[in-house]
Formats: sequence, C-alpha cells, structure tokens
Amino acid sequence: MKNLRFSSFLRYSIPGTIWAIGISSLLINLSTSVIQNGTAVYLRSVLGVAVSTVGLVESIVEFIANSLKIFSGIISDYLRRRKLLMVIGFAFLTISKPLLAISKTVTGVLISRTIDRIGNGIQATPRDALVSDAAPKESKGACYGLRQSLSVVGSTLGGVFGYIVMKLSNDNFQLLFSLAAIPAAFATIILILFVRDKLNLGNKESKRKIRLKDAKLLGRRFWILMIVVAIFMSARFGEFYIALHASENLGMPKADIYWITIIFNLFTTIAAFPTGKLADSMNKVNLLFIGFLTLFAADMSIGYASSIFWIFMGTALWGIQRGMTEGIFAILVSDYVPKDLRGTGFGVYYIIVAVATFLATNLAGKIAQKGGEAGAFLSGSLICLVAILSLITLRKILSEPQDKVPNPQDQAA
Repeated sequence: MKNLRFSSFLRYSIPGTIWAIGISSLLINLSTSVIQNGTAVYLRSVLGVAVSTVGLVESIVEFIANSLKIFSGIISDYLRRRKLLMVIGFAFLTISKPLLAISKTVTGVLISRTIDRIGNGIQATPRDALVSDAAPKESKGACYGLRQSLSVVGSTLGGVFGYIVMKLSNDNFQLLFSLAAIPAAFATIILILFVRDKLNLGNKESKRKIRLKDAKLLGRRFWILMIVVAIFMSARFGEFYIALHASENLGMPKADIYWITIIFNLFTTIAAFPTGKLADSMNKVNLLFIGFLTLFAADMSIGYASSIFWIFMGTALWGIQRGMTEGIFAILVSDYVPKDLRGTGFGVYYIIVAVATFLATNLAGKIAQKGGEAGAFLSGSLICLVAILSLITLRKILSEPQDKVPNPQDQAA
C-alpha cells in the first residue's frame, strides 16, 4: 500500500476546489506578473520617473491592496461567501490591464495599478480562507503549497510571456499590457464555473456579527506571530528593485528583465510545494527560520552583485525564501485562529504586511535614490537579521501545542 501513497495523494488528498483555485490563480498571476516588473521599467525608462517615485507608486498600490484584505476577510466571515468576493476581485484585476495599456502619464499608471491592486486585495483573503475551508486536515500544508505553487507557475509563465512579447514587439509596453488581460479573463471564467464555497453557511441565520472583541479570540500565538511578520516584511521590499538594479546599474536590456521574473518565480515554485508538504510533518517555525536565513543570503548576493550572475543567484534565493515563508505564514495563521475567524485572521495578517511593506518599499526607494539599489538590499539584510533574532527569541511560544481557543459563536452576544 505504501507504493500507492503518492498516486493516492495526487488523486484524493487535494480536493477539486483547491485545484480550481490553483489554476485560476495560475492564470491571474500570469497576467499580473507580465505588468509588475514591466510597469517599474516603463515608469523609469519611458516616462522618465525617478527611482524614489517608482518606489512610492508601488508602495502606495501595494498598501491599498493589503489594506483591503482585512475588510474582505471580515466580510467573507460575515457573509460566509468567499467565492463572491474572489469573483469581484478577479474582475478588477482583468479590467486594470487594458487601462494600463492606454496610460501614458504617471497618474494614469497609478490609477490602473490601483485598480489592479484593489482587485488583488479583495480576492486574496477569501481565497486563502477558502483553501483552509476546503483542505483536509491531514494535508492542509500540501493544499496551501499546491495553491502557492500553481500561482507562482503562473508568475513564471508571465515572465516568459513578457520576454517573448517584448522581444517580438521591439519593447512595445502597450501591446504587452493589453495582451495581459486575456489570461485574467480566463481565470475569472474558471473561478465562476469550478470553484465552490465549502462552508455551506450562507443563510441569514449563520451570518455572524462583526465585533472588535473578536480580535482577542485570534489568540496569543497569532499576535506574537504578527510581531515576527511585521519585522520580517520590513526587510522584504518590492521585487521590482531587483529588475531596476540589473537594468540601471548592470546594463541588463529591458526585455531581459523578465528573466528575473522567470528565475524568481521558478524557484518560488520549486520551494513552495515541498515546504508545504514538509509543514504537515515538521516544525513549521524551523522551516520559517530557514526561509529567513535565505532572505538574508539573497540580500547579500544582490547587494554585493558585480555581475548578472550574482543578480540571478540572489533572485533565485529571493524566490526560495518567498516560497518558504509565505506558505508557512499562511499555514500558521490558519492553525492559530478559530475556523469562524479565518477570514479576519488572514485580513489582520495582510494589513500588517501592508504597513510593513509600504514602509520598506518607501525606505528602499529613498536609499536607492541616494546610494543606489545595492544599498537598499544591504539595508534590507540588516533588518532581516533583526527578524531572525526575533524568531529565535519567540520560537518556543510559536511552537507550543495548539491553544484551546473558544468558539466565537459560543460567545456571541
């Protein structure tokens, strides 16, 4: 029977809803990754925008996206309808691509990117909560790992797509942004047809009140984890700085920046699913520690890079840490909070990520403007050391057995 374990795992341990979410995420990420690094280079090389302004634009739109995640999470807990919010988010993500294609000013780019990030903010938290709702307990890590892996496969394909279009079109950004809408539209169709809500609590009687005191029910370990998240995310600014560093300081051609996207997402994919699978049987905090060390190594490699080889090496390490840390953070949030508050828990997680990333990306932009992008990565490595020390200090608490958290519905007013 042991010889059948892997095939049985593929067939039965991952529900169809998880696969549908993963495939739709693959397509939406393909679409989004096409424009992510492309937008930064477009602002810098075509519109002549300063590096600090590029960082400000990206930090603003990411802050908006992550801020919305807490509200979409709370609303999904209240309505018991995760899918509806995901569909709305996917619609925004689809519309934003052609709008970006016709944007020829910084204001236009900011508006289109804001719509894109609003869509991402609306769909991300219900998606993570729905994965938790649908995942079997014995393979929750594998389900999160699969969803993340498929998402990042999409981002990798987006890099390949962007490279091919830019090469064939002689760096035609407008064509690139327009074509990016096609996979987003297909993702929305798959989401509508094949993803199902799994709570079956959509009737009016099951809707729970939105209350501030629910924050206490998220649990002590959850809030301690949020301290670690805040420090770590302060060290992890936008990946587009890697592309800017390679383009501005090491002479990488515009089309070739998509190799950074490809390598980054390829190694994220390689790391995500095995990490999720390991998390089902290993100490998750130990895996998180390895991810933190990997980010430190990535920052050092990119910060001291004297050639494209070291940029690629650092990009690969940056992808590995993302594949490890994002999946483990999601699993720990799911483990720590009560089932009825998963959307809220993920929402709080994302708002903390929003604030930390906003500050980190802005700081990196200011450092890059004065001392170059290399200085931004070296500064990030110092903050990462603080995150490593915080995880070592709090490791014992985070690794404690599951808290006995009361059911929020039992304490309803």
